[in-house]
Amino acid sequence: MAYTQTQINTLKNNIASGILSLRHGETFTQFQSLAEMRALLREMEASAAGSSEAPRRTVAGFSRGL
Repeated sequence: MAYTQTQINTLKNNIASGILSLRHGETFTQFQSLAEMRALLREMEASAAGSSEAPRRTVAGFSRGL
């Protein structure tokens, strides 16, 4: 789902204020915890950043020290 910057900013403001409910238009959302709100914020920001980036891959290296 695509999120708008307005939705992201509203959620950030609610997190900063400690408000666990959110109204956007006719949609009302009640969160159980601040952790749930932060998880949604991460999802929203990732979605807004776009999925055009290739996923990062990390490869571990090692040496025998010989």
